[in-house]
Amino acid sequence: MRRAAASHTAPTWTRPTTLGQHRMSATPPVSVVIPAFNHARYVAAAIDSVLAQGFADLELLVVDDASSDGTADVVTAIADARLRLARHDANRGAHATLNEAIAASRGKFVAVLNSDDLFEPDRLATMVEAAGAAADGMFLAFSDVGFIDAAGLPADADRRAADYRRLRARCIVQPAALWFLAGNPAVSSSNLFFSRALFERVGGFAPLRYTHDWDWAARAAACCEPVWIRNTLLRYRVHPSNTLGENDAWRHIHENSYLQSAVLMRATQEGNGQGAADAALDALLGNDSLHPLSLLCFLVLRLRGIGDADLLALATTADGNWLLQSIAERTALPAGQFRSIAELSATIRTVTEQAAMLDDRWKAMRHMDREIADRDRWIEDLNERLGTLARDVAERNQRIESLQADVADLRARLTADEDELAALHASRLVRLALGAGRMLRTIGLGHRDPRLREH
Repeated sequence: MRRAAASHTAPTWTRPTTLGQHRMSATPPVSVVIPAFNHARYVAAAIDSVLAQGFADLELLVVDDASSDGTADVVTAIADARLRLARHDANRGAHATLNEAIAASRGKFVAVLNSDDLFEPDRLATMVEAAGAAADGMFLAFSDVGFIDAAGLPADADRRAADYRRLRARCIVQPAALWFLAGNPAVSSSNLFFSRALFERVGGFAPLRYTHDWDWAARAAACCEPVWIRNTLLRYRVHPSNTLGENDAWRHIHENSYLQSAVLMRATQEGNGQGAADAALDALLGNDSLHPLSLLCFLVLRLRGIGDADLLALATTADGNWLLQSIAERTALPAGQFRSIAELSATIRTVTEQAAMLDDRWKAMRHMDREIADRDRWIEDLNERLGTLARDVAERNQRIESLQADVADLRARLTADEDELAALHASRLVRLALGAGRMLRTIGLGHRDPRLREH
């Protein structure tokens, strides 16, 4: 069933030029629609990638969603009769812009391209050829995706490119009916190529800011089995202003759980048995965008009879009053419990790594404690030995001081003895001299020496 679109005045479509070497038929088989908003830097390259297609019988409709950077002026400067442009006075969002452009298009098939992405030259020819096998007119296809940066260079190292490679590998072993339960393998609305008959059956894009393309592809896949072209026919540009890079957590949570609950409910109607259930669980639990607790809440609401339109309103509130946030506050649940399985798994890995790090540190601390204890015992033993040595030194010093005192005493005594001996020697010499003088006088020799006559 087609979703009702908001009421707006229909825009005026203009053709920048009627010139150009390519001419389209009265009813071109392919219509390419480009919703553009503030992509003056990229929109010319996006348009050129369409107009340079090997499949040239196409019309290109660009809707400028009230850009403020001159995007419409860039489009107007491109000369090709296949190009038409419409402008909005106020921003209406990607979903409304897409619905409006598709409604104004005429092709049997519709291809979407965002104004910052690029088609590979053989994309449309490959898609049209694949669509030839759709006997009932119901056709949906997308291709492999290459990632480029703002400068147009490969961005294979970007996180989103790595996420895509993991999802692609998981989907290879999943049935096509579960691809959009496992994630969004189309990545972007730029990768959607579908028949007008399918669009009319499925209805327009829902007013979801982040998941309007994923939601529409999942609904379309329930009507016909999608075709996945395993060639890179789209270049998806990653840059800071990508919508998916916005940090509006509660909106992401509500939109993802709204569409995943819808896909699960459809899956229960399409397959029965343990095998089908296992496949659905495998697909769902491998989805990095799965928010387990919020998905449970949306499933409960659906099972309690809350209609899709009401649930969509809950997932697209404009006043910031989010249902799940109020539930968290009412039940005193930490808001973190509503995070995605990828975020929860990352938290668990971080906690596990930190626990292992703490355990290693605890073991290191215990080892250090043992080393410190051994060192303390060594220091204590050393202190005891130093104490003993100090006592020995003190005793030795006392003995040295005593010996020094004894030496000093001996020196004093020796000096005294030397003085006494000197005195004794002096007295003896005097007596000997006197005695000698008398003897000389006695023998008559004293008169020759005056000194002897005095005595």
